Amino acid sequence: MNIPKVSVIVLIYKVEKYIERCARSLFCQTMQDIEYIFVNDCTLDCSIQILQSVIDEYPQRKSDIKIISHEKNMGSGAARNTGLEAAGGEYVIYCDGDDWVDPDMYEKLYIKAREDNADIVMCDYYEEKQGKRIRYSQNPFRYKGDIVEQMLVGKLHSSVWGALVRKSLYEDNHIQFPVGISMWEDLCTSVRLHCFAHRVSYVEEAFYHYAIYMNSVSHHITMKQLEDMISACLLVESFFKEQGIYSSYHIPFLRRCFYLKKAFLVNKNLRNLNLWRELWPESNTCLEAFQIRFYHRIGYYLANLEYYRLAIGVLKLSDKMDDCILSLSSTYKCNFLGADNKQ
Repeated sequence: MNIPKVSVIVLIYKVEKYIERCARSLFCQTMQDIEYIFVNDCTLDCSIQILQSVIDEYPQRKSDIKIISHEKNMGSGAARNTGLEAAGGEYVIYCDGDDWVDPDMYEKLYIKAREDNADIVMCDYYEEKQGKRIRYSQNPFRYKGDIVEQMLVGKLHSSVWGALVRKSLYEDNHIQFPVGISMWEDLCTSVRLHCFAHRVSYVEEAFYHYAIYMNSVSHHITMKQLEDMISACLLVESFFKEQGIYSSYHIPFLRRCFYLKKAFLVNKNLRNLNLWRELWPESNTCLEAFQIRFYHRIGYYLANLEYYRLAIGVLKLSDKMDDCILSLSSTYKCNFLGADNKQ
């Protein structure tokens, strides 16, 4: 039996508006020895019918495509595990059903993986938002500190769609995605993968198009999503302690937890001052180590002194200032990448 070079795993859930674009970008890959695994997590829309109609247009790909359907909705973690278990490729990578990829993505990543005998190969990506395209570097060798630290502090994206991974790295280290968590499940998994990887390589090209929509969870965070992120951090913390490496990562880890619980302080609908104080309380004493912006630091100091109303006002003002800076920066990047926007 011929073993595919790469298995691409795609989760299907409420993506009927986008799955056609995603599937076409996958089936037009320059790599031929590739398999596609679509996991239907009981989507109630027309995503599967649309996918099937696209598949019919690519008869040469039909033998390389698997569609696996769950009997009930199980969430993204379980769906990712289903795809991973079914994958037969030497390397595996994920793709979200509302995103798309460039035609030579998987071939170039695989060539680099074989050249370097790498367990993981990373690449840059584009963020697509309201007609703007911004390129983000995922160069793991750009900053001081190792890859796990960079993921924890947000210098590198921890999503599994941006990295080609040797399947045996999952198998040999018994790595699966956490079930029941639909936020930051990628972080839990990527941290473990990079802790066990012997060699990581990088291709300095952007292939993946990460689409952000106005109704995405990043714009409307709920208590369930916040609870999922807390659960993810608890799993990461437990893993670090089991491996005896918590002391190596406690500052970047606490920084992520600190920003996570910020919602309990500044979000009116989620405000819970007890959780702000009690969740990872040691993170509240690390403001200097976190290198937080000056006005944010003032707000958090006020919160530590229990001047909550004043602290919330300072933090909200600081966030508005950050949004203005980010907007200006994004506009500059989009203008700089204007040639790419015309493609």
